[in-house]
Amino acid sequence: MALAIRGVRGGARVTVGLFKLAGRLKPRRVGDILALLAVFIGVTIVWRHAPANEWAVGALAYAWVPVVLWIGAAALTLRFQRRFLLRFWQWWGLAAGAAAALTGILSLIHPQFGLMAEVSLGGRWGSAIGGSPLALALLKISAIMILTPLAMFPRQVGIFYGLVLSRAGAGLRLTSVYLYRAALRTAAHSAAVRKSSDPVEDDSEYHWEVPNEALTSAAPDEHGVWDGIEPRKVPELDSTVEEKPEGASPPVAGAGPGGSPGLSWQLPSIELLSAGERRQSVGASLDKMARLVESTLGEHGVSVAVKDIKAGPRIVRFGLVPGWTGRQSEEGPAETARVKGENSRVKVQSILTREKDLALALKTPYLRLEAPVPGEALVGLEVPSPSPAKVTLREVMESPPFNQMIAKGGLPIALGQDTGGSPVVMDLATLPHLLIAGSTGSGKSVCINSVVASMLLTKPPDQLRLMMVDPKRVELTPFNGIPHLVTPVIVDVDEVNNALRALMREMMRRYRQMEEIGARNIAGYNAKSKESMPYLVLIVDELADLMMSGGFQVEQNLIRLAQLGRATGIHLVLATQRPSVTVVTGLLKANIVARVAFAVASQVDSRVILDMVGAEKLLGKGDMLLLSNDSPKPRRVQGTLVNDPEIDRLVEFWLGQQGPSLPVITMVEDDDGDLDEDDDQDQELLDQARDLALNNPHLSSSFLERRLKVGAQRAGQIIEQLEDEGLVPLR
Repeated sequence: MALAIRGVRGGARVTVGLFKLAGRLKPRRVGDILALLAVFIGVTIVWRHAPANEWAVGALAYAWVPVVLWIGAAALTLRFQRRFLLRFWQWWGLAAGAAAALTGILSLIHPQFGLMAEVSLGGRWGSAIGGSPLALALLKISAIMILTPLAMFPRQVGIFYGLVLSRAGAGLRLTSVYLYRAALRTAAHSAAVRKSSDPVEDDSEYHWEVPNEALTSAAPDEHGVWDGIEPRKVPELDSTVEEKPEGASPPVAGAGPGGSPGLSWQLPSIELLSAGERRQSVGASLDKMARLVESTLGEHGVSVAVKDIKAGPRIVRFGLVPGWTGRQSEEGPAETARVKGENSRVKVQSILTREKDLALALKTPYLRLEAPVPGEALVGLEVPSPSPAKVTLREVMESPPFNQMIAKGGLPIALGQDTGGSPVVMDLATLPHLLIAGSTGSGKSVCINSVVASMLLTKPPDQLRLMMVDPKRVELTPFNGIPHLVTPVIVDVDEVNNALRALMREMMRRYRQMEEIGARNIAGYNAKSKESMPYLVLIVDELADLMMSGGFQVEQNLIRLAQLGRATGIHLVLATQRPSVTVVTGLLKANIVARVAFAVASQVDSRVILDMVGAEKLLGKGDMLLLSNDSPKPRRVQGTLVNDPEIDRLVEFWLGQQGPSLPVITMVEDDDGDLDEDDDQDQELLDQARDLALNNPHLSSSFLERRLKVGAQRAGQIIEQLEDEGLVPLR
């Protein structure tokens, strides 16, 4: 009896405890427990009930495992973390595609006995995805595995697929080339074997059978070639065949004016340049950097989305789309409520002010923001690439845009690749002049060598002549001796003024020739005239030295050439490592629209070159900003790399070639070096000096330098002229 009472009391206590526990539980928790119990009871009934069990096995068989796992995970996430379904819906779609592909793979397996021997391990539903025939099943499963990631992550997977396809295409192209070469070698070897196996017959068996009618009707021998030759024998004619240099391409130009018609210029082969290097794939790291950019700005209350990623050789550009600000929705902080009057776009300025925070998060001091990107509704974020690569000159010159520009004529130059990896090529004839500026070691001299090499690889001397000025005596002097040069590389700055005046005389001579034939520019003249007019390019490696020595006179000559030289085919390529307002003057910039800015020390230098900031944030070693007349804003370009051995091979090729004679461009001034009285500008300077000499009998050259803004050499020439005229006493 006592035991019964104790049992009743214990049961009552347990019942009371269960009721108390149930009272503490929240209603939704009780609902969760009841839902789990219902699922457990339902699974048990299906498992124990034979017809239900047979239906379950026949429907999906073992494929129930991935399907139930996906449904269970989705149900639990929907119940406890609903916002994860919206935030990571792409991953849920990817998981669903993986479950479908796994179901299709299971449907390809058929056991030896039992119900699954008829329906496979994937069941009847899996047979709809896979099934038979095997080829169609594999095609459907492959389509699911390929298209599902592309549909969920179009940008990242698209970049990866593009890299894979480009690599596969390059492999097929190389394979076809190797097969073609192997076939040619096999055919040549077979022909050589057949030729060696053929018996050698006596030459005496061969004779010429010429009818008498043909002999009587033949034309008389006007040149005496057949004199002294026995009948029915072929005479041996003297013929000299010029040995073709190694790597040379077929002739591209005929004999020039006054040259021998048997000689012609040959262009060098692209094989003289080094091939490009293989680049690594950075798709995964770029996606990680994009998520880091979004999270970093989101932590500071700036909502953005990375919608575009362009990976160049050294720079990666992320395209940022401003998000929305306002009241957040109930689904979570990631999705904002689109309520009128409570929402607005994130201001672009708020993104620009977070530049330092982005640089800290990305662990780089070199970061540049561009708002907006020209032609796109994006804010460009440019950061260094995690795996930088070099851009070789050969890589850009072998690109289709460069070949198309060669076909159009002009003066094609290979500058590099932009932030998307696309080649950047320009026609110097349409620019028509180029200004290159940057600090020491930023890639300025390499850019000049790339420009010169581009022209030497595409233009023979009868179509292009060069005049080079190198006060430093080390950058352009390796080109001495090539037939393109009008005169040896000028290294003495005192001779520059004479060279510029000679260029101006050549320009005026060309204008007179075009006027006589009725042409408006060099292209029209070459189309109408029998003798073509070559392009003439002046290349100056250090403009600051010229400005210091020649001063106002050098600047005026350069400005006049820039203003009038385009129509006559005269173009300027000027470079300086000191971009100050005294070197790159306003008048000079007004006539040279195309400018290249390498890394500089300050924003002031950047404004001098580009009229805007940005060059102070460049990486150096070929990283440049290119400003041209086809874009209102400068674009980021990684310059081409051409090393000294490549330049040496190119110079050696042109030094070892002999072609027809070229027209001479005289560099000697009229009247044995005295002032050219026919030059209006020089005459004006001389008239001003005469007025100063009348008011100041003891005139000095330093006084003329200050008053007339000329160099020391020019002032000395004016003093000598005034002494000859008796206006200044002899010293």
